[in-house]
Amino acid sequence: MNDSQQLASQMLGGVGDVDVRPRYVGDPSIQPRYVGAPVEQVQGNPNNPVRYSDAAYIAGNVTWFGLGSTSILAGATGQVVSIKPLRPITPQKIFCPSTNQGLLISQASIGGTNIFANQAGVPIELFSEVSTAPQIDWPTIDTSVGIDFTLINPTPNAIPFTGALYGTAVRR
Repeated sequence: MNDSQQLASQMLGGVGDVDVRPRYVGDPSIQPRYVGAPVEQVQGNPNNPVRYSDAAYIAGNVTWFGLGSTSILAGATGQVVSIKPLRPITPQKIFCPSTNQGLLISQASIGGTNIFANQAGVPIELFSEVSTAPQIDWPTIDTSVGIDFTLINPTPNAIPFTGALYGTAVRR
């Protein structure tokens, strides 16, 4: 079993297991509150009159999260591309075409937390489909937060930023 299959297996559990375990930036015990989450009135406690139900995912599977195609202008020093998934996804790998060369990803921010250790820029070639570079352990990307890529294009030509994240998606 390769690393991608092993990670998907860890997150999805056994066959038919609906106990999907997403990962969040920071504390793994975070219970986010979603718009439209079921609520109930709490009797006898005027300081906390509403109680939200816990986040409960009912199913999960592996899927692709496309990044679309955005032209990064020549000489750009911080062009931001923001993308939100339709359902939460924990990426296992990011793939960018090996034909796109010269771009630097200075930030991949999820909920305001940069996944990279600095902002000098990581060559996009490290994420090509033919790269043997190790991948990042990504946190879950939520629908309300999404992911912001900040890109640098030191070349004299515009370069398209495109690709996809492959990972485990969950649904309610």
